[in-house]
Amino acid sequence: MALSPIEAKKLSQENLTQSDIDYFRDKYGKKFVRALRVVEEKKVSKYQFKPSDSTTWIVKGKSRQYLVIPQTYCTCRSFYQEVVISRESSMCYHLLAQQIAEIREQYETIASTDTARRKLYVDWRRTD
Repeated sequence: MALSPIEAKKLSQENLTQSDIDYFRDKYGKKFVRALRVVEEKKVSKYQFKPSDSTTWIVKGKSRQYLVIPQTYCTCRSFYQEVVISRESSMCYHLLAQQIAEIREQYETIASTDTARRKLYVDWRRTD
């Protein structure tokens, strides 16, 4: 589920070449285009909670916010259906967007408390 080191290097460049875009589109299809758009629209957030110093990644999708565990899990329906059930894909576009955002350092960092995290998780853990 992780992007390869070569892919990470391509994505870390300030501007993607047409060749890079074609490569990612061939490999990831529409997911890459959607993921890149989400990153460019600044819809990826990294929550830093205190005092635990824990981190949670959130990607804003079409209808709500999704909890993303990098390279592992997303609470969206697409992840459940395409990755877990049918195994036709290794990731949803939210997981891809989180990786792109982290590599390109294009995400919002939000400081919060562990108390607030408990309340936020109730909504984020929904899988509908």
